Amino acid sequence: MKIDAARVEAFLKNPGAANVILIYGPDGGLVAERALALVKAVVGSTDDAFNYTELHDVTRLLEEATAASLMGGRRVVRLRDAGESAVKPVEALLKTKPEALVILEGGELTPKSKLRTLAEKSSDMACIACYAVDAARLPRALTERLRALGVAIDSEAAAWVGLNLAGEDGAIRQAVELLYLYAGESRRLSLADVQAALADGGESSMQDAIDATLTGDTAGTDRALALAFEAGESPVAVVRILLGELMRLRVLAAQISPGESVSEAVAGMRPPVFFKRVPVVTKALGLWNVAALSQAITAALNAEAACKTTHIPDTAYCRQMMLGLASRARNAGRR
Repeated sequence: MKIDAARVEAFLKNPGAANVILIYGPDGGLVAERALALVKAVVGSTDDAFNYTELHDVTRLLEEATAASLMGGRRVVRLRDAGESAVKPVEALLKTKPEALVILEGGELTPKSKLRTLAEKSSDMACIACYAVDAARLPRALTERLRALGVAIDSEAAAWVGLNLAGEDGAIRQAVELLYLYAGESRRLSLADVQAALADGGESSMQDAIDATLTGDTAGTDRALALAFEAGESPVAVVRILLGELMRLRVLAAQISPGESVSEAVAGMRPPVFFKRVPVVTKALGLWNVAALSQAITAALNAEAACKTTHIPDTAYCRQMMLGLASRARNAGRR
């Protein structure tokens, strides 16, 4: 059975008699966070060696889920990276009706997924989807979360956040926490407030690499990527942030009127571009049109998928893709 979004938080605190719970979706951070919330609700901590078991292989699922607790209380068995190979073991598990709570963490399961279908249709299973909030709904989601905390945000400020924040739940929650603290006793946030609270200034090597890519600086891209990877940044994280920047640029590029200069367009954009980002955004928009940005987004999406494939060297693939985009931007500037 599906757990509606409005019921998720209450369900995580008290899953009741549910035996098997599938948590899946593209927002991997939210999947893991919700699974951990269930663990804490039932056994209190992942440090409980007697009542908590974490698996990365489905072969021991049935054995662990039907094992009795040595110290009493309900056990939790958590299977990471659950996929279609878990269908038959889960079907067998449902017939045994184990006393343990079994948590299955899945990735982006399509409607054709047999595991997802089983979870949605079975009365003995619960199913929770974890999707990132898209850019169009993000301002409203942010406004509602802040309102629940007693903080009002101007519509222009919420719109700016929608263009400058990733839609993953972790990023949204962190932004809400920062904005709540920033609002203080005033309990209201203006555009200037959210820009001051959330803008990062682009000082990290990762952001430097992305900015260099968008502005056609191939040497700068290569140098900053090397520093980012040395600092432990993952290629997937780099690509995802690049995707966010490309999508925001595409939205901005679509707002430029025929015959209007890029600098005039950037200056007149609403919500306004954060002042520290104006030089980069202005230069990038002079090099990328809507069609080119759409192609770049496709390239980045392909790179993200490739970087998640185990037999592909992800750092090399990410570097090659970004250098290719930087070279394209550089060549566009020469025309």
